[in-house]
Parts: sequence; C-alpha cells; structure tokens
Amino acid sequence: MNEEGSTQAPDYEFIDTPAHLEKWIGQMRLWLAESPDKRCCLDTEADSLHHYHEKLCLLQVNCAGKYALVDPLAISDVSPLLELLDAHELWFHGADYDLTMLRRTYDWSPRVIRDTQIAARLLGARQFGLAALVKNAFDLDLCKASQKADWSRRPLPPNMLSYAVDDVRYLLPIADKFVAELKAKGREEWFHESCRSLQEDVAAREKISREDPWRVQGCGRLHPKGLAILKAMWEWREGIARERDTPCFKIMSNKQMVAYAEQFEAGQSLNPPNGWRPRWKKEFFDIVVAIMASAPADWPQRAKKTKGRLSDAQREQIDKLCAYREQVAQGLEIEASLLGSRATIEELVIDGDPASHLMSWQHDLMAQGLEQVLSAVEQA
Repeated sequence: MNEEGSTQAPDYEFIDTPAHLEKWIGQMRLWLAESPDKRCCLDTEADSLHHYHEKLCLLQVNCAGKYALVDPLAISDVSPLLELLDAHELWFHGADYDLTMLRRTYDWSPRVIRDTQIAARLLGARQFGLAALVKNAFDLDLCKASQKADWSRRPLPPNMLSYAVDDVRYLLPIADKFVAELKAKGREEWFHESCRSLQEDVAAREKISREDPWRVQGCGRLHPKGLAILKAMWEWREGIARERDTPCFKIMSNKQMVAYAEQFEAGQSLNPPNGWRPRWKKEFFDIVVAIMASAPADWPQRAKKTKGRLSDAQREQIDKLCAYREQVAQGLEIEASLLGSRATIEELVIDGDPASHLMSWQHDLMAQGLEQVLSAVEQA
C-alpha cells in the first residue's frame, strides 16, 4: 500500500493515451499467457457525488498482479481493454454500481464476473466492505480519505491514485481464501449463481424506463395535491442541478421534498432552507402559488398498485416463510435476506411460483418450508 509522500516508485501504470493503453494491453496478453493465474480484477470510480451527469472517471485494473489505472475521460475507446477482460475471469468487490456504470457508458457487461462481497456474505461475514475484508485478511488499514473525492478532477494527485489501485490490489488473495472456504462448505455453486443473478438484475434494471422519475421513495403515501407539488419541486430541482452541474441531492433531498409535500397536503406553510439563494426561495414560493392556483383535475394521480391487497391467509403464509427462512439462515450462519428478501417472499406467495423468484440454491434450501406452507393453502 503506497503511502502519500512516499519516494517509492508506484507499482502501477497510469494510462491516459490510446497508444499507452494499446502497449499495456499487448504486455498483459503476453503476461497472462505465461502466468499460471489468468484472473483479472476491475474497479471503477465515478463523480456522482459532485456532478449532475455522473460519468465514469477511472478504471482500476489488476491482471494477475499487474496494475493499471486507465483514464476514460482521456481515452474515448477502451474496447480493447474490455476485450482483454472478457477473455478472463473478472473479479470485483461490490460489483453492482461498477456493472451499472460500465453498461451505461460502454453498453458492456463482462462475460464472467466474481464478486468478493457476495462471497463474503455467503460465508457469513457481517462486515463485508473491502476495508473490513483487507483488515481481517492482512491486518492492514486502507485509507478512506479519497472515498468521496471528485474523481473527474485532473490531474489526479498521488494519494487518490494510491487509493484507487488499492481497490484492486488485494482482491485476488482475498478471492483465493474465499474460494477455498466456499468449496469446503459446498457453497461454490451458490456463489457462481449469485454472481450471474447480479449481472441479470443490473441488466433488467437498466432496461426499465421510468415514466415518472419524480415519483421518489415515500411518495406512495401522498394524495394528488401533495403529488402535484412534489412533481413541480422535482422538475425545478432538476433544472437547478443541471444548470449548476451539481448532484440533485445537494439542492434538496428526496426526503425533504416528500416532507414538504406532506406539509402542503396538511395545509401547513412551507419555508425553504435558510441557506438557499434569494432566487431559489422566490422560485420555491412561485411553485407553491402555482400549485395552489391549479385545478385539482390537473394534479397527478396516485400510482396504481401492481399488487393487490394481501389477504389474511397470504400474510400468514409470508410470516411463516420468513420464520422458516430465519431458521434456515441461522443454521447456515448467514443473513436471512440472502435466502430471499421479504419482498421476494411476498411476490412468490402472490403468484404461487417460487422457482421464478428464487435462485436454484435458494429454492433448494427453502423447498421444505415452501412445500409445507404453500401446499397447506392448496389443501384448505
């Protein structure tokens, strides 16, 4: 782990030209051909905490112990790198966001992924962040100072580059340890299927087009009057954030917008935050006046629920299956949610088709409980 201020030469290459990338890829093909370890690691850094349009700002690569930091802001075409990675087993840690950004940016999803975070959870770890895993495996403390930094800044200082390479430096030794433990516990196929499922979930999520993105979490309890001002505030916030190139949450959080909408429904006066600019405050009050003057017929309606109201029998089934899930998880010493979230259990009870909602290994572990609970209703 390179410390800031160290005079030691870095053990990674920072790549910000197509020619340098082509040269490094050629070297890696030769290296991997001769290396007994054919695995690669990938991590990404983006700037979602600092800009309105989030973008991929850095690709951290580990090819069997050779490290590179690739600058996608300087190199528009990284397809040769993606082709190299697709030819090998590719390891991540907490791959969900990485896969999402890679798909959005390059319309690319790796051929085979492995995720150390998934492996850690399947082995019963309760602390499964990368820093916790490195501390447990190597008794090293990873520096977190650059965790929320603006990765779009250039040039990137040495301490941020050191932080970035550490995100892939320790993955393969951790992977070795976890794979051995998964095999010993007979959970290797659980791991492989869970990694495939993550890729499928990311792909499915990215295909969903949200017609009403302003319907944020918590809006389900609002009525048309509250939804009207929520929609207007969301659109205003989007405009300000886009204009200032800043994340929406730095203007006003979703939680705050929903709170304002609830206050508006209740007939309470709304007061914008004290730190807002005079222009923003004026526009905020203009929104309130405009909604008060609008016709109720023009207000958005509550979203229709795709799921009907649960019957008492269904609620009882869900409770029994959740209790069975807890029992199985306790015996395996893993989190109960790994066997299926409560929302997943609700869905399989509603449509009566557990196999379409659970991975094979989850279904196998839950089979006895599913048969007992679901068949009992059929026989009633």
